[in-house]
Amino acid sequence: MKKRDLLLLLLAVLLVSNVGTHLITRSFYDAPEAPFDPVVEVNAEREEASLLWEVWDLLEREYYEPLDAEKLIEGAVEGMLDSLDDPHTRYLSPESLEDMLIHTMGSFDGIGVEITEDEGEVLVLRVFEGSPAEKGGLLEGDRIIEVEGTPTTEMTLDEAARNLRGPSGTEVEITVRRAGEESFELTLVRADIEIKTVHARMLENRIGYIEITNFDQNTAEDLNRTLQDLEGRGLNGLVLDLRDNPGGLLEEAIEVGKKIVPAGEITRTVDRDGNVLQRYYSEATPEDYPMAVLVNEYTASAAEIVAGALQDSGRAKLIGEPTYGKATVQYLQHLEGGGGLRYTIAKYLTPKGHDLGRESLKPDEKVGLPEEYFLQFRSIPGKLEEGNTGEKVVLLQEIMDFLGYELEVTGVFDEQTMTALRNFQEDHGLSATGLPDEAMREALRKTLSERATEVDEQLNRAVDQVKGL
Repeated sequence: MKKRDLLLLLLAVLLVSNVGTHLITRSFYDAPEAPFDPVVEVNAEREEASLLWEVWDLLEREYYEPLDAEKLIEGAVEGMLDSLDDPHTRYLSPESLEDMLIHTMGSFDGIGVEITEDEGEVLVLRVFEGSPAEKGGLLEGDRIIEVEGTPTTEMTLDEAARNLRGPSGTEVEITVRRAGEESFELTLVRADIEIKTVHARMLENRIGYIEITNFDQNTAEDLNRTLQDLEGRGLNGLVLDLRDNPGGLLEEAIEVGKKIVPAGEITRTVDRDGNVLQRYYSEATPEDYPMAVLVNEYTASAAEIVAGALQDSGRAKLIGEPTYGKATVQYLQHLEGGGGLRYTIAKYLTPKGHDLGRESLKPDEKVGLPEEYFLQFRSIPGKLEEGNTGEKVVLLQEIMDFLGYELEVTGVFDEQTMTALRNFQEDHGLSATGLPDEAMREALRKTLSERATEVDEQLNRAVDQVKGL
């Protein structure tokens, strides 16, 4: 395809309303294998595009280096979208589109691990149940140091994740380093991995705790199963945790609302002029147990729909921090080049007409979190020895002090620091070197996660609210 034709194709999608396919009122993401939506043809001589063509031709003739046509086209598209001042309308490269679909479709083909970057290495944070990684013996805390013979230190985290993913049934060879052991190789057969977005446990006094991390195409079904299990165990109250939930599929939020929001409106979508496009309703009968919802500044979009409906209906109190404030609905248009265009088609309001785009949801009880709570999300410092100074040492000392190994935070890796580390290592059956080796760092990570629950003042307040205290 000629570069001018390619540019026209992208302009066609961006400049003209595709009425036939966009008259919808929900966030809908086509499956990767779905056919492309029809592209609307435009007049190649559009007057509005004359400036673009003029600059293009000048650069093509006069620029001192050869031009990368594809890069220029993507830049023109991204610049056009930036001018809309809408952070939710954007062009997605094929790689970005793949990543987004994983979060919205709730599944991917891979080995079944959650990874993060830790001091330049790829650390396994979670191994999915029943996944090839679990069957192959991979453990939380392992470090993937090579994928198909290439060191992961030469990859970004996104590149490492993409190299681990691949068509179901194909093999991938990884090299793993485990604390206290020599590195070893694993050959895993990729499979379809379902991402779990609903996590639950029973707290004291038979108070159920359900965390929804995202709204993908499996969330409502998983929530129904989870609620049935908890209710079958004599549920006395429920805490719904929507903190750090960025949203997802609007239709899944509606389905969740139909289960837990009392009969009445869940949300409505409106066009640019405020005209109601569609209203969504629940016909649920209120349960007889009390309920509280946890929210924070990262509770957004579909999560705000559920939280707003529960608050407006009086079914539950919101506890935590004001939410993000995203009140728009996006549609995904696949493009021929393998990428996509995610663009806003409507906005939604809460049952009482609250416009989240103008003002986020306010909790009924504003409760913050202590700084110690966030230590669980920090990268545990390593490669330190006596005499080192700096921020890593400060962080390690703060962690040890929080865990009850009292010491003065000096920023110097001194004898008191080594003594605290030795005491922790002895308490956890580790080699008492006084240095933060991999085994100790993994033990610290798990201990911090456990202790964070104790200082989670938002959760503690929600539990008290449900108990009527």
